[in-house]
Amino acid sequence: MSYGKYNHQGYFGECFVRVLASAAGLIAGQQDVDHTGVDFSIDFPGTRGTVRFPKIEAQVKSWSSPKGTDQHWHYPMDVNHYNSLAGEGFAVSRYLFLIIVPSDTSQYAQVDETAMRLSHCGYWASLRDSPVIDQGVQRHVTVHVPKRNLLTVKGLRSLLDPVPVQRVPTS
Repeated sequence: MSYGKYNHQGYFGECFVRVLASAAGLIAGQQDVDHTGVDFSIDFPGTRGTVRFPKIEAQVKSWSSPKGTDQHWHYPMDVNHYNSLAGEGFAVSRYLFLIIVPSDTSQYAQVDETAMRLSHCGYWASLRDSPVIDQGVQRHVTVHVPKRNLLTVKGLRSLLDPVPVQRVPTS
């Protein structure tokens, strides 16, 4: 019995993030109840700079039919999910993790004697400087996720730096 394409795709996207967190030496945990709009709390098990046990929170979205420009993915998002990440006032920095996956689920992972390759890749975006949207006025929003924000082991660790990446001015 199959659990459906979108459940399979979403689960793979979450596992993709867990693999990166593990490779980065971070701890990815999920809340018992999905009520805060995030899928993972990602924690550093120690001190980074002057911060002890820094953490971030992430909402993971997977996408098998990506669209965008050379610079950004144009991800269509439900306003309710968007608002869980947008604006200021969060005690912990929040990010959107967009995992681009193959449309053919048999291509999610390839394994041989030397490596396991997960397809395709992930990107991150901070919506901290984005406005919260009135759900009564608008139900969907397109989020522009920068392609330069490739979700890598090094990149994931940098999101937990004492001065989080989204707070550094862009040039």
